[in-house]
Amino acid sequence: MEVGRTVPGAPAGEAPGSVGAVGPADERIEPLACGRDAADVWDHAVEGTLDTHERDCPHCRAAAADALGLDGVVHRMAAERPAPPPSVLDGVMQAVIDTVTAELRPQDLLALDSPAGPARLSRTAAARVLRHVVDGMDGTRARSCRIEPVGPAGTHGAATNGAGTDGAATNGAGADPFGVTVAITVTARFGVDLASVTARVRQMVVAAGEQALGVPVRSVDIAVVDLWDEP
Repeated sequence: MEVGRTVPGAPAGEAPGSVGAVGPADERIEPLACGRDAADVWDHAVEGTLDTHERDCPHCRAAAADALGLDGVVHRMAAERPAPPPSVLDGVMQAVIDTVTAELRPQDLLALDSPAGPARLSRTAAARVLRHVVDGMDGTRARSCRIEPVGPAGTHGAATNGAGTDGAATNGAGADPFGVTVAITVTARFGVDLASVTARVRQMVVAAGEQALGVPVRSVDIAVVDLWDEP
């Protein structure tokens, strides 16, 4: 099967923009099968400025649907009001559990660049969100997703044996305390253009990471591991 090329994302410290704008990585994402840049199609879809080709081309229409779908997900997540705990005691107990969990398994948490102070995000929760948005794309299904913090000097901050860091800020030159790399495996519907599929998945993962999670995605590795057919 086809394996997607690793593509670096936006540099550390760059503020995220709209759902369609995901940074300098746009220039290095593979074009769709029709030759159009997926990032440009995303921008045009969000801005409502699709041209004649983008409205008629099946590859561009699929990319535009991805952009509008993610835009809806981000707005729904922003509109959801967090539910308070059933009681003060439950809230206190959950806070204690979260604190103990963070102390025992720091490698399972991602550091977030929050203006309100230190914040962490569960890797499991982040991977679940990315799988969900890929599942919502036409012609693809996510099978697995692994997220690793980039860490100091642009290297992966967590080893596969779980003994790595959690991406917390470091003082070393070239450190990237908040960036992550994503490795995702997907299945695709039989007959779809795999080049377009990997370009669309990469665009979706980068945009969802920055816009839905607040996590800058520096690179994405994609493996198409199986094909499926409509029943």
